[in-house]
Amino acid sequence: MNKYPPESLEHDTRLKAVREVCRDRKIDVAIFTSPENIFYITGLDYEGYFATHALLVSIHGGIILLARHIEAVTVSRQTKGVEFSGYSDTDDVAALITAKIVSLAGERARVGLQRNSAATVKIDTPLQSYLPKANIVDVSGIVESLREVKSHFEIEQIKRAAAISDLMISTGLSVAGEGVVESNVAAKIYGAMIAAGGQSPGFPPFLRSGDRISEPHTSWTDQPLKNGAPLLLEMSGCVNRYHAPMARYGYIGSASAAAKRLSEVSHQAHLAALAALKPGCLARDVYSAWKACLDSAKVRPRAGHCGYMVGISFPPTWTGGPGVQSLHETSCMEIRESMVFHLLTWVTDERNDHFLSDCVVVEKAGAIFLTRSSRDIFEI
Repeated sequence: MNKYPPESLEHDTRLKAVREVCRDRKIDVAIFTSPENIFYITGLDYEGYFATHALLVSIHGGIILLARHIEAVTVSRQTKGVEFSGYSDTDDVAALITAKIVSLAGERARVGLQRNSAATVKIDTPLQSYLPKANIVDVSGIVESLREVKSHFEIEQIKRAAAISDLMISTGLSVAGEGVVESNVAAKIYGAMIAAGGQSPGFPPFLRSGDRISEPHTSWTDQPLKNGAPLLLEMSGCVNRYHAPMARYGYIGSASAAAKRLSEVSHQAHLAALAALKPGCLARDVYSAWKACLDSAKVRPRAGHCGYMVGISFPPTWTGGPGVQSLHETSCMEIRESMVFHLLTWVTDERNDHFLSDCVVVEKAGAIFLTRSSRDIFEI
């Protein structure tokens, strides 16, 4: 019988992998600052990441988390093998980090600093000043690259999130209709999400109608849904910080023949991208298969990609934090088994829009849908 739950064993494996990469790069101490990377290594899942966090990983065995003093109880309960170092709101956080680095590896250490995170801005320049004899290098991408291929445990969390995503969509469709206020639809979606065991997702559920369809990151208002107006529902369940985004599109009342044609084009391009998403291909190959389908139908994409990798995320996004990996026309990213994507098609024929997306996982034989709601254009 395991001494720790599966996620604890996951974190042990992840920490070992991070240290191996650091050794290969001759890094004595690595500092990670983004919530997604800190969660990946330690399992710390809470709302305290608005303040500066610095996770110090020594190749010699020490792992120290600097965060505000008030977070000590949460950190001790949620993490294993992590030394907590609290700071007050008046402390010089960079100076405290410097002292920890020196204690772990000395003044001449080769220090890795995650520089692609906004949280690093406050400490980067001071660290260089406080450690003039150290060699500070950028380690952005070390943890992100390890997060690309999901373990069995991670995929199970995403499957649970996908089931909640489907429930959120079906709830929205069951409530929406002419005269129903958008915020009331959102309230029912949130209720279903929480009752099913979902956490607060990185993005709120996106619910847009009428002339707000082309606003990619806005959500509900206090306005009623109008007959003949388009309606977009894009949302994600979240379980243990793992996301499974999806979107469905339709109309309040009847859809025009042109809108239905655009829906069919969108669906076919979606399936073309899914079919191309196989281990060994490149991201640009997936984009090419998708774009060729749109070009043949003389339909223009609104987005410059047909999806992006998903998994661990914290607000304000479900895209995984710094270093989003998308399926675009120049990407040389190799597709590997157990990668997970938000596969999407957002298109326009200049008169109508259509948006369709799903969470998909890459298996040995190719990608499969994890979100399962009907992909047909809806009319309610």
